[in-house]
Amino acid sequence: MIYSCTLDTKIEQYMNRTKQKIIDSAIKLFNEEGLTNVKNSDIAKVAKMSLSNVNYHFKTKQHLVYAVTDYMKGVLEEKVYGNKDFIKQGEGLAITRAFFEFELDFRFFYMDTNNIILNYPALKPEIEKQVNEAIQIIKNLNYMAVGRGFMKPESEDMPGLYDLLAEQIWINNHFWLAQINIRGKKEYSIHEAMKSSFAMIYPYLTEKGKQMYRAYLREEEFSLA
Repeated sequence: MIYSCTLDTKIEQYMNRTKQKIIDSAIKLFNEEGLTNVKNSDIAKVAKMSLSNVNYHFKTKQHLVYAVTDYMKGVLEEKVYGNKDFIKQGEGLAITRAFFEFELDFRFFYMDTNNIILNYPALKPEIEKQVNEAIQIIKNLNYMAVGRGFMKPESEDMPGLYDLLAEQIWINNHFWLAQINIRGKKEYSIHEAMKSSFAMIYPYLTEKGKQMYRAYLREEEFSLA
């Protein structure tokens, strides 16, 4: 009985490792070629396994895409929006940088979000949920920044301004990679992405907030040198 349990555990661990290898290979190819241009046979070659093995774990490409997006959700929750320490401490800059890093790792999704939703409509409710959660977190961080003296209080003659700003920040961040591709730029730089975020919220920052943001960018630039 003990032997049987041990064997079952080893088989499960092997299956999980194999599935993760397929998912990792799919993400690599999706990033390089675009999701719609990749076949399961291409993924099998990159994963260095037979197509029948890939199809055993994921019967169709649709099953694989859903597994990839589930994996993305887990990474996003762990490294970005689920980082309770960053959120609790109001570390908006750290969260923003973590998101841009995440976006680069899964750039296929951010390059072609709308087409992915059109081709895999079952993903739409979960994506909408994640977008709404992201915007709410940005709103909370904005109001925390006001409380800490980094952002000016919301103007009384335009109530809801910072809610609208949160949506614009999300749009800027989500489509950063796509606009680079559309404009024919060659390289993607997280530092440049952070500068674009700074430019967007600059009019709303206090002098304390501007100094904090500039210091963060200088430290980041120094670390890249």
